[in-house]
Amino acid sequence: MKKRNLVWLVALGFVLACSSSDKKEPLKTNVFVEQKVADFVASHPKWTEGEKTDDEITDKFQHEVKRWSNETNFLDSMPLQLSSLRDTSLNNEVFKIGTFTAFNDNMRPKGSLLNYLQLRVDGFIGKEMESQLKLSGKYYIKGVLYKQGSRKDVKVIHVSDFKGYDLGKYLFTIQEVKEIK
Repeated sequence: MKKRNLVWLVALGFVLACSSSDKKEPLKTNVFVEQKVADFVASHPKWTEGEKTDDEITDKFQHEVKRWSNETNFLDSMPLQLSSLRDTSLNNEVFKIGTFTAFNDNMRPKGSLLNYLQLRVDGFIGKEMESQLKLSGKYYIKGVLYKQGSRKDVKVIHVSDFKGYDLGKYLFTIQEVKEIK
């Protein structure tokens, strides 16, 4: 009787150990936006099941992303690539605006959402910062939100087998850039 109970307990332990390894561990990352999207997706598992998305959850996602953009750490650790640098003027003052976008990188860890996120940040660039930047360079940026984009730009992207998240467009005053090496 004791041997049978011991065998049963060992078998039960084995089954529990195997079943817990099948569960997907929640994503833990230091990239603010990636963590927020991962948490949102995990809390709404039926949102993008099949071919259709739940419009009510998408609406909630749009509101959440806009709320996150007001956080001071919205851009923390978010890798962005400088895709353009152009002159502009406002009140007869000439300055540069850089466009930074999210990019794909095959060297990222498996499970990273960064390759499935789209984000565009236009940023006012000071003259001293301009010399630090090069087109197609990859950077971490810090800045202050100047203007949010449209909520309708925030959406789920379905193209064939690809499912991603467009987090919209924002205008920031860039305070610091750090090149990603």
